[in-house]
Amino acid sequence: MTTAEILFIISGTLWAIELLPQLVKTYKTKKVGDISLFFPAICFISFLCFLTASILTKNWILVYSHAFPFVCNIAFLMQNIIYRGK
Repeated sequence: MTTAEILFIISGTLWAIELLPQLVKTYKTKKVGDISLFFPAICFISFLCFLTASILTKNWILVYSHAFPFVCNIAFLMQNIIYRGK
């Protein structure tokens, strides 16, 4: 495994860790508070473009290392949409 691949894995892991506390807090409180809907929406589009480009270029280490943060972002976006009306 190359140094770049290790750094990609670290990057994906940190991205997921970054989102987890907010996911847990939002789930427990059922409130999104001052979080803009645009933040998770833009992150979702960014992740989607990133993963699509990674798949098209067959860079599987990027796909694998950033798939879980992408799922976390989808969950956060869904929480933001569901809990916004409450």
